[in-house]
Amino acid sequence: MMRLLLILILTINFQSLTKADDIRDFEIEGMSIGDSALNFFSKKDLISNQKLQWYDTEVFTPIDELKLENSKTYESFQIAVKTNDQKYRIESLAGFVFYKNNINECYNEIDNISESIKNLFEEISDSGIQTVIHGYDKSGESTVTGKTLTDKAGNVVVIDCYDWSDKFEWWDQLRITIATKYYANYKKKFLN
Repeated sequence: MMRLLLILILTINFQSLTKADDIRDFEIEGMSIGDSALNFFSKKDLISNQKLQWYDTEVFTPIDELKLENSKTYESFQIAVKTNDQKYRIESLAGFVFYKNNINECYNEIDNISESIKNLFEEISDSGIQTVIHGYDKSGESTVTGKTLTDKAGNVVVIDCYDWSDKFEWWDQLRITIATKYYANYKKKFLN
């Protein structure tokens, strides 16, 4: 029953009754790529939560551990903006749901959430579920399992379950990310 409730909440929070053409029309808690993060977070929070140590910031600046008081679904948010963009336009937006020692519940949601999202769009491709070792964990014990949905313009929605090794203090998590084609391509280059 709890799983069905989560799927319903996530689907309702995603967006509209009509089919969209572009992932840029897709919202997470009222936010979408292209919006100014200043409409949702204070400039002080955006500056203080920049995570510059783990990212090449010449092009994009990641901002992590953002909270919305009225968020009904997500416990935390992460965004990326173009470096030096004074309007803080969102190029990538991720919402997090944490699973405290229950990663299997997260895995069960990947297909359900992706099917709900695919029903919102006219044309969207599905990468299928893939599992990779998370590069941050040099032991190879932490994994990311998920899938990527891509619209006809190349913008993406990524549904991932992060299964962190017990040696980290981080909770396992469901992460739903929407990103521009430009950001998605940049991140691929950055990670390779």
